[in-house]
Amino acid sequence: MPTSKDIQKTVASLLKEVTPRNKDIISRRFGLKNGNKETLESIGRSYGITRERVRQIEEFTLKQLSKLSVGNSDVAGCVNWARNLVDSKGGVVKEKDLFKSFSGQEADSSTNSSLLFVLSVGNSLVRSPEDDEFYTFWSPDNQKANSFKSTTVALIKALEKNGSVILADEFDSFAKKNSVDNPETCLSVSKSVNQNIFGQVGLVSWPEVKPRGVKDKAYLVLKRTNSPKHFGEIARLINDAGFSNKRANLQTVHNELIKDPRFVLVGRGMYALSEWGYSAGTVKDVLVDILKRAQKPIPKASLIAKVKDMRMVKENTILLNLQDSKTFSKKEDGTYVLRKA
Repeated sequence: MPTSKDIQKTVASLLKEVTPRNKDIISRRFGLKNGNKETLESIGRSYGITRERVRQIEEFTLKQLSKLSVGNSDVAGCVNWARNLVDSKGGVVKEKDLFKSFSGQEADSSTNSSLLFVLSVGNSLVRSPEDDEFYTFWSPDNQKANSFKSTTVALIKALEKNGSVILADEFDSFAKKNSVDNPETCLSVSKSVNQNIFGQVGLVSWPEVKPRGVKDKAYLVLKRTNSPKHFGEIARLINDAGFSNKRANLQTVHNELIKDPRFVLVGRGMYALSEWGYSAGTVKDVLVDILKRAQKPIPKASLIAKVKDMRMVKENTILLNLQDSKTFSKKEDGTYVLRKA
């Protein structure tokens, strides 16, 4: 594996072969001095030339250096190391992972920029730049890059069809069933698929995978518990989960739960998910809904049991609501029906 000193030496040797202006433009475009890449516009302004002219100079210089690097053992050593890494990852590796393997850090630095420059000059691997769907990645050739993109798109469609998150230890088999040989790389390179803090894989657009605020975090922790919780407990679960360093405020959590239709108040300060079959409204509303759906008299014990399945309330509260003679009618056999208007 080439060292930082090796790569700096290789870069210096290559740049000796070009004019001072072209050397400066290449150094600034790649960030060879400090890791900070400069734009075509910025460099153009300093030389009094257009951004297009800077691009042409960059392109010409890289082609010139690519020809000069043929047979250069130092360049070949860097390229071979990178190719071996790409091959070990199934033919695709995220650029930040490539940097981390080389220098120990993902961020831009002069060392990482130098590696990027040498690989660009070596012209043996293909670099796919970042776009709306994928982070920058490297592959052996365009065919492999295109194949990776198409299989990842197919995986995204399979996840959409599945409609729910998948446990990380089950994701590999799910991905391979959909012709994806390197699911770990898909997670790393795709901007559409990710893993949440609970080890569940799904689409970034899903709140379970990338919660966007307190209400999504509340939804995620409540869904994991699979039972109604007091808003204070929900706030604690959010903070314990470690979504971020910012702690969830108790009152903020309560306010978000009240406004979001995904949550239903089922008791004093107790919330459940509406997808569990709970419906909004008072105990009286629940009683009315049950009797409407039944379209027949229901015994008191059965009514109480049904309400308790949907609300965390005491039996006396239910009985008190049943005493509303304008809404409910008790038959001689002790069953209840809705009073006709």
